[in-house]
Amino acid sequence: MAEDLKDILSHLNKEVSQETLLRYLKKELGREEEHEVERQLLEDPFYNDAVEGLQDVENPERLLLIAEALNRDLKKRTEKKRKERSKRHLQPQWWLYFSILILLILLVLIYLLLHGRMPS
Repeated sequence: MAEDLKDILSHLNKEVSQETLLRYLKKELGREEEHEVERQLLEDPFYNDAVEGLQDVENPERLLLIAEALNRDLKKRTEKKRKERSKRHLQPQWWLYFSILILLILLVLIYLLLHGRMPS
């Protein structure tokens, strides 16, 4: 899975970076930047609900730790699923291909031997 899909807060809104969002939630943005973030997030009710949920965190300083923990968990889960998918794919069985080739050669030789066309 692409690395850019594994960042939990970065896809809330394409125009608002994770750093800007965290600074907004910690109330570290200037008034104009704050209004711009709010304007961008209010365009979609999903984004608005997500930010409201993040604003309910009692200690805004812990938001970065929470985001990092969520990102680690998300990366671990997606990596686990990727490994499981790769295990499901059939790996080339070279010994099987080689065995079939040997068997075919033996069959051709037996056929030629039985029909008297064996090269001398």
